[in-house]
Amino acid sequence: KIPKGAKFIVKDVLTGKTFECKRWSGYNHMDSEPLTAEDTKTMKSIYGGSWSWDRRAILVMYNGHVYAASMNGMPHGTTTISGNDFDGHFCIHFYGSKTHETNKVDTAHQNAVARAMRATW
Repeated sequence: KIPKGAKFIVKDVLTGKTFECKRWSGYNHMDSEPLTAEDTKTMKSIYGGSWSWDRRAILVMYNGHVYAASMNGMPHGTTTISGNDFDGHFCIHFYGSKTHETNKVDTAHQNAVARAMRATW
């Protein structure tokens, strides 16, 4: 659906805050990075100012389409964008997405996706 290298917008369901991201990789789910330092600041504010592995219900808008999803808020692994104040990437899961490590569906992510399915942009 969303190709590697594509830019898209994330909307946090609970706060209504939005920020722009770029997909860099991922096959079981989408490995993504905030596009700018301002986007990183917004993402961190969604998590109360501290990075967290907690899953959050989000909506992803790409090419005029909105998808229910879940994100974690912890920078980890590979970085491809310099100057965005985000050391690594974060993960976005959709309905039925799996983790890279265990190749299993993550219940916490799927619960957040279910909450996102009830939300509107």
